[in-house]
Amino acid sequence: MGEGQLNGSKPGPGSSAGPGGAGPGSAGAEARPRLGVLLVTSGWFREVGLQGAGSDTSQEVARAGAAVVKRLEQFADPIYDGVIFSIADAEKAARRILTEGVDGVLLAPLMWCEDAIPRAALALLKGLPLVLWTWSPGPTLPEVVPFQVMLQGSGAVCTMQLSGMLKREGTAFWSVAGHAGDPIVFQEIGALVRAMAVRRILRDARIGVLPFPCDHMSSTWVDEFGLRARYGVQLRHLELERVRRCAAECTVEEVQAFRDAILHSGASVEVDEKNLHEGIRYAIAMARVMREEQLSGLAMNDVIPEMHASFGLRPCLGNPALSSSGAVVSMEADVGAATAMLALRLFTGESPFYTEPFSADYTSNAILMGHAGYHDTANADPGAPVRIIGDVEYENSDPFTGAASFFKYRPGPVTAVNSVWDGDGLRWCCVEGESLPGPAKLEGNCHVLFRPAMPIREMLRKVVELGVSQHWLFLPGLRAADMAMLCSMLSVRFVRVDH
Repeated sequence: MGEGQLNGSKPGPGSSAGPGGAGPGSAGAEARPRLGVLLVTSGWFREVGLQGAGSDTSQEVARAGAAVVKRLEQFADPIYDGVIFSIADAEKAARRILTEGVDGVLLAPLMWCEDAIPRAALALLKGLPLVLWTWSPGPTLPEVVPFQVMLQGSGAVCTMQLSGMLKREGTAFWSVAGHAGDPIVFQEIGALVRAMAVRRILRDARIGVLPFPCDHMSSTWVDEFGLRARYGVQLRHLELERVRRCAAECTVEEVQAFRDAILHSGASVEVDEKNLHEGIRYAIAMARVMREEQLSGLAMNDVIPEMHASFGLRPCLGNPALSSSGAVVSMEADVGAATAMLALRLFTGESPFYTEPFSADYTSNAILMGHAGYHDTANADPGAPVRIIGDVEYENSDPFTGAASFFKYRPGPVTAVNSVWDGDGLRWCCVEGESLPGPAKLEGNCHVLFRPAMPIREMLRKVVELGVSQHWLFLPGLRAADMAMLCSMLSVRFVRVDH
């Protein structure tokens, strides 16, 4: 389970990342997730003399709380006021959490606790995502358990008790369970915390549509109002003329710097100077317009005659500034895919690879998948250089042959995701599998040879029965479990096809 772009380990948007113009104001530049932490114990134990202020139990619980926070600091900024054992402490901690602008809250009873204490905090924190951790101090028990040791590990009593209360009160929460040294439980908490941050970032995200929805493929359409109401994502429709004008204003120095960076990267340039020049100008223009509009993503309707009449080509030369910024680009104005690409980029720190199925190889149980248009060269197989070639679909009809980044996707375990608008929200379908190694399988389009973790006959039958679009996004690694958590946090319907 990768920690993703939100842990601050990757370049954030706004870093200029070379000659392509500074990247757009994408949300990936956000700071690490901020997490309110409520570690609660009982006030009643103290009232009846089972636990004193300076007792071994109180000291042990304080040490346990400090250890939890130290582990959380590996992937988040915890907002923590110490172990809570009174309503006053709970309200004080909650008020501080509110002032710190957290992405969500972790509630972990370290011992049994009466409802009133956590309830006092949660009453002030309504609307924030909540994770309820059934915490234990260690992986095992001694041969005979002393009474005080039992009290120190009695948190499970409280989480079960609280779960019933929260359900009856209609409070949503996510449940994790595990002992204080269990790496799996911290991986799960880390994934949920990143999902909380993605949820918050999407509320202010803007995705450009250039210039309007794609009439050729209505499964790419979304409810624009519903997208904003449910996820916060706003669409900004862009004019072709603005991009054309921006490309025309690129300076000789900007174009030369971009050309030098291509040559320095080791890419093989297989187009003439005129077409490379035009491709570079539009790569720079895309990044510039997205920066000016503070766009985190772009859904480009690249198959309309109006674009080709205006530009003379399809923009499909990869721009390192867009890649390092965390911005994403989908083709055929697929807003549902672009929204998923943005969420997945933020969640994983990886750039999703945009594809559609081309042909099936039943003998080897593999599907050849790829797409024409714009792609992030960060996804290229490191064993083969990126090639700059003509745009195979339009090289015979456009005034320019274009300059397209061409590569085969990197080999290894992968997860494929399809994202469509499904009535009142997004639905993601997910399949794990492998990007097969070997030389390029296809000429003309960036591609992946995908072997799903199920017979392709069954995969194709199931996804068609569900009703999907043709567009599939690839991410490195087996990430279905984490994606299920992300979808739950975002209120996206999740379907795992290979189970």
